[in-house]
Amino acid sequence: MRAALPAVATAIAIFIMAPAIAPRHAAPAAQAGVAAPAPAGAQPAQGGRGRGRANTPTFPGPPAGMQALPTDLFSSKNFYKDKALWADKRYFRCNTPRQITDIWTSRRIGANPPASASWGECSDDYPREKIVSPYPYKTAKEHYDALLAQAKAKGGPTVYTRQNPPPDWDGWYARAPEDANTQWIWGTINQTPTILSLLTPEYQKRMVQMNYHEGVTNAPQWEASFCYPEGYMRWWAQASGAGNFQLIASPTQVQMISGTAANFLRQVLIGRSHVQQVPQWYGETVGFWDGTTLVAWTANVQGWTLSHSMFEFSNALETIDIFTPRVDAAGNFVGFTNDTTFYDPEAFVQPLHNVMRFNRQTRLDDASRRYTYIECLSNLRNTNGRPTQLTASDPRYIDYYGRPWAQNWEKYFEIGWDKPDDDLPADVLDILDRLDGKKK
Repeated sequence: MRAALPAVATAIAIFIMAPAIAPRHAAPAAQAGVAAPAPAGAQPAQGGRGRGRANTPTFPGPPAGMQALPTDLFSSKNFYKDKALWADKRYFRCNTPRQITDIWTSRRIGANPPASASWGECSDDYPREKIVSPYPYKTAKEHYDALLAQAKAKGGPTVYTRQNPPPDWDGWYARAPEDANTQWIWGTINQTPTILSLLTPEYQKRMVQMNYHEGVTNAPQWEASFCYPEGYMRWWAQASGAGNFQLIASPTQVQMISGTAANFLRQVLIGRSHVQQVPQWYGETVGFWDGTTLVAWTANVQGWTLSHSMFEFSNALETIDIFTPRVDAAGNFVGFTNDTTFYDPEAFVQPLHNVMRFNRQTRLDDASRRYTYIECLSNLRNTNGRPTQLTASDPRYIDYYGRPWAQNWEKYFEIGWDKPDDDLPADVLDILDRLDGKKK
């Protein structure tokens, strides 16, 4: 009789969105497109100032003119007791949140981790005044009502129909790459205390907790690693891929769908009011047209985290989005600017603000573009507190493409049964034959 079906699992590679960091002291799992993690004892870039992954500034000690603190994140015995130091960029050795997240995989952790962690560039930062909202509104409702009143004063809001359709925005979009140097929400351009200054005390504590366990204990808990929900604010995050989306506009709604490890679905329901009673992972969005400008108000959001050494947000989060069309010199539509204000009185000390441009790459009639619906599949599990890539020998391993339901029945309820193999699919039989060396 042929070998049992679970052997097929060894021949099938399953792509998963695993973290770029493997557990400390554990052998790294080989993954396509992911750099091998730095083991304990790895050396940082050499010289007075080297470069780690993604051109990360690397200093084995404090940069010139910078004096180290007696205690910092990487030498602390209890970061909770260091609250008075959190506002000092030296506490984080001038590493941005993203540099803290990557400090193990970029091999900037040093030869004696975590005390040997490298420093970042202390002069790099993005001004706090460019992150907080420039608008006078205290709440999203106040902001939305003011914009709606402005539209009504001009005879609006604009109502589109099938006979008079909304602006032709249908297509595939991507973030404008030149906007990367303003995207504070990515955690790449700010000193960590600058981001902390935006948060209430409770959420400061939560962010430092994430900094510590991603950068010091090397125990990241990333959404994609475990197939957790992405969360609403991940739409603006760099690694989520949510900013590269398919857009379809109709008289009743504007829909954007995108994703990398999970699917992001944003629907702006035109002319509607909020009705959801239970928080939603991507909230509930209503909106209106003011000519060719789209205004959207998202509420009823499930609180979650941005991950990657950034901050959490609460169920009180609401956003106002203003999508303004952009045209080229000939007046042709090329994309839009997305102006977003984030309101969360529980997590943020004042409303926050971000501007990002999106370029239309192609229209929906592109012959080769498709949206592939994503199923997040992971065999990463926490083992002693750190994410670990499981193998088929672990009872927690799931062979997603090997009929896992049948494997369960056969393991627990069909032990010792004589099973025929003549009804196996041809492709499975071919794989088994190749494993047996019967075909070359």
